[in-house]
Amino acid sequence: MYSLLALAACSQPGLKACGAGFDHFSFCNHSLPLDQRVWDLVSRIDDSVKPNLLTARGHRMHTGGRQALPKLGVPSYYWGSNCLHSSMFANCTTDGRCSQSFPSNTAWAATFDRRLMRQMAAVVGRETRAGWNLGSWLDDGLNGAGLDCWGPVLNMNRDPRWGRNGEGGAEDPYLMGQLGTAWTRGLQQGDPEIAREAASQYTLVAVTLKHFDANSLEDSDGFTRHTVDVNVSRQLLTDYYWPAFRAPIREAGALGVMCSYNAVNGLPACASPVMKAAREAWGFQGYVTSDTDSVADVWRAHRYKRTAEEASCVALREGGTDVDSGNTYYHSLLSGVRSGRCSISDVDRALFNTFRVRFKLGLFDPKAGNPYWQLGEADIGTAASRALNRHAAAASLVLLQNPTSRRGGGPILPLAPGKRIAVLGPHANATRALIQVDTGKVCASGGFECVTSPLAAFADRNRDAGTAYAEGCDVILMGRQGFSAALAAAEAAEVVVLGLGGTSCGSWGAGRWGKRDNAPRHLHCRPANGTNGMQWAEGEAHDRTSIDLPGEQHALAAAVLALNKPTVLFLLNGGMVSVAEELRHAINPPAVVEAFYPGAEGGEALADALFGRTNRWGKMPYSVYTADWAKTNSMLDHDVQHGLGRTYRYYRGSVPLVTTFGHGLSYTTFELAIGEPRGGWTLSTASATALHVSVVLTNVGPRAGDEVVQAYFAPLSLAAPGVPNHPIKALWGFERVSDLGSGESATVTFSLGARDLQLSDLNGDLVLAPGKYNATFENGAGAVAARTVTLTGERVVAEPFPQPAAPAPQARRAPAASGATSGTSAKRRE
Repeated sequence: MYSLLALAACSQPGLKACGAGFDHFSFCNHSLPLDQRVWDLVSRIDDSVKPNLLTARGHRMHTGGRQALPKLGVPSYYWGSNCLHSSMFANCTTDGRCSQSFPSNTAWAATFDRRLMRQMAAVVGRETRAGWNLGSWLDDGLNGAGLDCWGPVLNMNRDPRWGRNGEGGAEDPYLMGQLGTAWTRGLQQGDPEIAREAASQYTLVAVTLKHFDANSLEDSDGFTRHTVDVNVSRQLLTDYYWPAFRAPIREAGALGVMCSYNAVNGLPACASPVMKAAREAWGFQGYVTSDTDSVADVWRAHRYKRTAEEASCVALREGGTDVDSGNTYYHSLLSGVRSGRCSISDVDRALFNTFRVRFKLGLFDPKAGNPYWQLGEADIGTAASRALNRHAAAASLVLLQNPTSRRGGGPILPLAPGKRIAVLGPHANATRALIQVDTGKVCASGGFECVTSPLAAFADRNRDAGTAYAEGCDVILMGRQGFSAALAAAEAAEVVVLGLGGTSCGSWGAGRWGKRDNAPRHLHCRPANGTNGMQWAEGEAHDRTSIDLPGEQHALAAAVLALNKPTVLFLLNGGMVSVAEELRHAINPPAVVEAFYPGAEGGEALADALFGRTNRWGKMPYSVYTADWAKTNSMLDHDVQHGLGRTYRYYRGSVPLVTTFGHGLSYTTFELAIGEPRGGWTLSTASATALHVSVVLTNVGPRAGDEVVQAYFAPLSLAAPGVPNHPIKALWGFERVSDLGSGESATVTFSLGARDLQLSDLNGDLVLAPGKYNATFENGAGAVAARTVTLTGERVVAEPFPQPAAPAPQARRAPAASGATSGTSAKRRE
C-alpha cells in the first residue's frame, strides 16, 4: 500500500494508482469499460481539490503534492514534459548513456520521410517512458516529468523571422500534417517494427500538439505573443493553419493539444469556441492544455474578460481548455463556479478528459499487462538509437548547390580525403550550436564535450592530410580581427569549408544542468530588437528583424571566395538565412549545404555527407527569400495570400526566391516517368474512386542514393464560381526512396482521389471544385513528370467549416491600437 505521506509528497515518476489497499475501487477494475472507470474516479473527487488536478506543472516539491489523492490511492501527476526533438527533462543513465537529441523539427520536415519521423518519435517516447520507470531520472529538482509530451510544434513557417522556426518545421500545411501524424504515431504507439509496441493496447506517451493555432509571432513591432490578435480569413484557417493539427488528430488519434497565447479573429485561442468546434469536428478525444498561463492572458492581455473567474470559466466551457499551465484555475475556477459562470459539470468534463489520458497510459492498470513498464536503462541511449540519430541527420541535410570546381574536374562535392583542408567560420567547431535549444541532457557531464563538432569529424575523415581551423568571426558580433588567421589558413589549403549560419537565444547562455555551454555569453533574448546583434538571433519570446546572414559572415565568405579555392559552405540555423550573395557568386560559387540544427550526431553526419560516405540528402521544407524581403513584408501580416504572397503556395513576386520549397540535389541523377494510368486522367466529385498512379524513379547517375518524389497539384481552370485565392501549387503527397543503386529503378505508387484536390473556399468550407488541374511529380532537382486531371461533376462541400455548438459570445476588448497592420489587430505592449 502507498503510504499517505508518499502520496502527499511531490510526484515521483514511476508511480501508478490502484495499488494494494485501493484496488477495490471500481475505477481500478480493468475489466470495466474505460469511460465508466474514468467517470467513477471523477465522481469520487472532492470539489475542493478539482482545480489542483487541472493545473499543469503543479506537483513541484514546494506545492506540497497538491495533485495527489491519498484517500483514493492516486499519486500526483506532472503535466508538461517537453518533447520537441528529445526528452527535454532527460538525465543520463548510471553508466553515462544519455537519451538522443535528434535533429530539430525543421530538419525532420526536410527528410520527407514518414517512417523515419515515426522511428525518431518512438525513440523519444521510449526514452521518456524508460525515464519515468526509473524513478527520479527525469527530475532535476525543479521539474518533475509526466508521460504527456508537450510537442511537436506544428505552427507554420509563414514568416522566416519568427523566433521559433527552429522548433517548428515547414511552410507547407500538408507536410506539417504528415510530420505531426508521424510524431503522434511514434510517441503514442511506438515503432510498429518492435513487436511489444505493435501489440500493446496502451499508449507509450501522450502527444500534445502545439500551439493551436495561428501562433507565429513572439515579439515584433510592439506586439507580443500574449497580446497579438491574428486576423485571418476562414479560408486561410482551413487551407493553411489548421491542416497541420487536423491530420494527427484525425489520422493518428492525438491525445493532447496545447492552445496558444494569441487571439484569433477576436477570440483568445484558449477561450475560442471556434477552435473547440474544429477539434471536435476532427474527432478529437483527448485533453487540451493552455500554454504557460495563457488563461490569464484571456483577461489580462487580450481583455476579452474582466476577471480571472470569468477567464477561467470561458476557457473551460467555451474554449474546451481542460488544463491550465499556470495558477488561474487553481485560484479562480471554483469562485467562477460559485458565481454561476460555469458549472461543476464543466469541471468534471475537464477532469474526465485528463484522467482518460492517464488511464490510456496504463497508470491505473497492473504493470504486468503493460510492456511499457518494462522499459528501463537498457532502452536509453542505445547504439541503435544513436545510429538512427546519425541516419536522420544525414537524411535531413539539403544539398542546395554543387557547382563544378573552377580548378577543373567534377563538382566540388564530395570531397576527396588526402587534401589539405581549412575549416573556417563561427560554426566550424560547433557542438552546442548543432542542437536546437530545447533539449535534455546530452552528455553525462552536463556539457557538450561528447558531441563531435564538424571540425573534429572532418579532421577524422581527412587523417592523411592536414586540417586547419580558424573561427574568422563571431556568429553575430561585428569585428574582423579573426579574418587574417582565417585567410592565411585558406591560402595554405587546397579546399576550404566554411561553417556559417544563424543562432538561437534563450537557454544558450547557461546550460540547464549547471554547466556553461560554448555559446557566446552575450547571447540572451533581450527585449529590444536590433541591438547588439539581436536582430539576427532567434528564440522563444524573440523574433528576428533581419533574415540576412548575421554579423561579419558575408564579408568573411566574400574574402574566402575571392581566393578562388574550391569552397564548401554549410549552414546551421532554424529559420532561413539568406545566402544569395554566396550562391550567386560570379567568380567562385561554392557548394552549399543547409544543415538546420542537425542534432548531436550532426557533425558526424555532415562529415559523412561532405566526404561522400553517404548520399541521402533531404529537401527544403521552406522557401528562402532575399534579405530585402524583410524590409517590405510586415511580421504582423498573417495573411499568406496578401500582397505578393508568401510561401511557394502563394508567392507571386517578381524577385525570384533564393531557394524554393522542395529543392534539393544529390551526388547522383534521377529521372521520373509516369507509368500508369496512361492517357488522360478523370475523377468525379461524386465518387470516392481514386486513381492508382505509378511513378517510375530511375537512377541514371554514377552512384546509389536516396530520392524524394513529391506530388503537387495546381488548379488550371475551374468551373464557375471557381475558388478565389486558391494556392498556385500545393503538395498532396510524397515518398522517399532509399539506397537506389546506379542504373536501378523503383516504382512509387500514389493514390489520387478527388479529395486530394480539395480547396478551401471563402467560407472556409473544403470543396471539390470541378475543372482541370495539373498533377506534377517532382524531385526538387529538375526531374518532372506531369498529367492533366479533369475533375467532373457538381461542386461538393467535402467538409463544412466547423460551427460552434452555440454562437460565440460578443468579444469585450479594448480598441485596437492605431497602426495595426493587415492580418493583425492587437493592443500595443504596455
